[in-house]
Amino acid sequence: MMSSEIPPEEDESRLETLRLVLRLARMADAPAIARHANDRQIAEMTSRIPHPYSLGHAESFLASVDGELIFAITTRDEGEFLGLCGLQATERENTAELGYWIGRSFWGKGYATEAAQAMIDYAFRALELTTVEVRCRVINGASRRVIQKCGFGYRGTGLSTSLVAGRVASETYAMDRRTWESLKAWGGRGWC
Repeated sequence: MMSSEIPPEEDESRLETLRLVLRLARMADAPAIARHANDRQIAEMTSRIPHPYSLGHAESFLASVDGELIFAITTRDEGEFLGLCGLQATERENTAELGYWIGRSFWGKGYATEAAQAMIDYAFRALELTTVEVRCRVINGASRRVIQKCGFGYRGTGLSTSLVAGRVASETYAMDRRTWESLKAWGGRGWC
């Protein structure tokens, strides 16, 4: 069962993929977060990132999410910071919403898909959730492709709030445990 704060087990605070390491975000990540998140296009496509985005914003964010499942996305070989991803509890029992963003200089390389798949595995395997949801703005084709490659099913279109863009049209997608188990058994879509 999921609560508003989901502390990972000690051995689950680091997730590894072929090219990435996802580890719990820490205050030392603040300069890299500020550097990459200070991009109007990223802010417009997310709900919680203001623009401009300063080091103070990054430090406040990290202090406010202490104990939550916010992971830094880093390269496996050099540990370079690429962006953030995380799971946030929803009002529905055993359900979390997946969120992610990648710095512009790393777009188009499959990192968001790889990180999202690792987080989905973590949600179902370690947290034993029944459903993972995700949203994207209707104009965000790149995020929609990530969502579709991961195997999420479309649920509907509605409005969400962005700190920069205000009320915006967004699409909601979901994946249940049965779908995830099928994807894992099938071995498709890049799943390990």
